[in-house]
Amino acid sequence: MAIARALFPKAKEPRYVFESLVRLLPEALLAFTRDGIAMKAIDPTKTALFDLQFYATGLEDYVLEEEVKVGLIFTTLKDILKRIRATEKLELEVDRERNRFNIYVYPKKGKEVGLVRRFGVPIVEVMEEEVPELQIDYSATAEIKTDAFVDAINLVKEVSDWVQITIAPEGVTIKGVGDAGKAVEVLFEHGDETLLSLVADETVSSKYSIETIKAFADKMKSVTKSLKIRIANNKPATFEYYFGVGELKVVVAPRVD
Repeated sequence: MAIARALFPKAKEPRYVFESLVRLLPEALLAFTRDGIAMKAIDPTKTALFDLQFYATGLEDYVLEEEVKVGLIFTTLKDILKRIRATEKLELEVDRERNRFNIYVYPKKGKEVGLVRRFGVPIVEVMEEEVPELQIDYSATAEIKTDAFVDAINLVKEVSDWVQITIAPEGVTIKGVGDAGKAVEVLFEHGDETLLSLVADETVSSKYSIETIKAFADKMKSVTKSLKIRIANNKPATFEYYFGVGELKVVVAPRVD
């Protein structure tokens, strides 16, 4: 018996969002509520917090018999996600009777006009971790094109395992310094088409794990054209992605030297 069913108009968004989560979260709870599908989780290293929302109003169809939380081993989704094409339709189903989480993949014109593929994984017991509401007084915010941000992160990764993000009134700097002083620095300035907006009354800067940021940023560039970065001096940064059917916010702890 299906007690929850959510049909996405395009598989691209849930596919790449889940692929970004799989890299850092071994397991998580998905909550099916009247407002849609939500997830809050902290990675095992306690350095990244994820806040995901798929809006019920953005889905092609959303049927909910009762609100339910579904425990999933995310690594079991990895091979399934690779088989889903971005232009197909994707449906998530919670089958209480069989204790299964089912993923249906339909042709983009609908399930009536072609092959329907179904994948299922068991629903498991996942301890519900209390995720705190972080109250961070951010000093600066910038909106950058996602592909440009990922390119900058990849350049920095060639020389360093950490990245320093600086937001100043004149622009945003992505920087890394490696062995023997080898450094990479990418600057997004006012007038640059890759810097979409900037709010900063002063210069603020902090360092973060480049592996953590790269893990989710690589996949999210396929979902959104831009991201918002909020930082303050030596405090966690928030990376915000908004897309057609929802949003993903990732809070990353600063590097402590």
